Amino acid sequence: MATAAVKSLRFSLLIAVLVCTISTAFAARQAAPPVEAPKMSETFFKDIRVLKGIPVDEFMDTMGMFAAATAKDCTGCHSPQILDGNPEAFAINTPMIQKARFMVGMVDAINRNYFGSQKRVSCATCHTNTSVPPNVPDMAIQYGDPFDNPNSMEFIVASGSNPGQIDGVFAKYIDALGGPQQLAAVTSYIATGTYAGWDTGLSQVPMEIYAKAPEQHTTVAHRIEGDSVWSYDGRNAWEVSINAAIPSAIPLTKGNLEGARLEAIVALAPLRLRQSFAKWEISKGLIDDKPVQILRGTNPGQQPFNFYFDNSGLLVRLQRWNQTLVGPVATQYDYSDYRDVSGVKRPFKVIKTSTRNQVTMVIEEYRPNVAIDATRFGRPNTTRLIK
Repeated sequence: MATAAVKSLRFSLLIAVLVCTISTAFAARQAAPPVEAPKMSETFFKDIRVLKGIPVDEFMDTMGMFAAATAKDCTGCHSPQILDGNPEAFAINTPMIQKARFMVGMVDAINRNYFGSQKRVSCATCHTNTSVPPNVPDMAIQYGDPFDNPNSMEFIVASGSNPGQIDGVFAKYIDALGGPQQLAAVTSYIATGTYAGWDTGLSQVPMEIYAKAPEQHTTVAHRIEGDSVWSYDGRNAWEVSINAAIPSAIPLTKGNLEGARLEAIVALAPLRLRQSFAKWEISKGLIDDKPVQILRGTNPGQQPFNFYFDNSGLLVRLQRWNQTLVGPVATQYDYSDYRDVSGVKRPFKVIKTSTRNQVTMVIEEYRPNVAIDATRFGRPNTTRLIK
């Protein structure tokens, strides 16, 4: 049996072979212009007064920040008429919307005047999951056992860490999945199963996932109202959710675009993961009281990505962030129920949690190496079946 050192060396040699091809592809992707320029919030929605000049997906993440910080849903601020499925109702001016506009300005002023415009204060800083922040200390928290925020961006690098340790984690990960030869032999798959989230009223609906090497990935949820689609063609990503707020496909930007790319790499091209970031750091932690090794990947000008590996070497969590006008928001993927599919370990359960939704995807079948039409990964079109 090969020693850990030999396995790590083999993995490093494999990376050396791949690095030129991957670097060339990465440079080409970075240089290529986007197919579709992102729409700004004020051109997509009506009566936008404060949150102007940001892409629509960032605007929706900002709404998610409001919801997460105050423990409210859309009707907590918007008119109840939005429940009738009328997009115009979101523009009805309510007292809560007016208050939210004021507080966005307040947060911006605090960060500008006291933190050099760094986004150190956000809605969550004071609200902490309450609609009205208290001004009296909570002694149950003071003398209790407060838990750490699992979505915090804080990262404490393990003492004595070095590149060899990071290579060892990746080598163990690739071996746990089935090895480089088995992984390279799979160039596509279609997965079928169920999707359940807040957008479906927690009801399970049919779902397909399409993945094609090296970096194409699409998820389709067949809701009663129509299909919701998230697609990535290797360079651009889109989202169309069948609801009143976003009636048509929008391009994803910044952290959401990078998130779509990493989701595709994890799904079908984990051999490319090591070279996807300019810098790696290592730490350790716990998930459900079980030890995990945590790798953080960073690229200049982008938000970090955290990868959590269990003792077997499998990836059990991926966490990323997207910056908004009122602070960063996290998106978390939890992978579990790994099973062998044609020599490769695949997760049969994925939970995706964000400030906008929490979704449980249960895979019933993977079909590897099947032909997938290229249109599956392009800008999605969908029709709302229930008006």
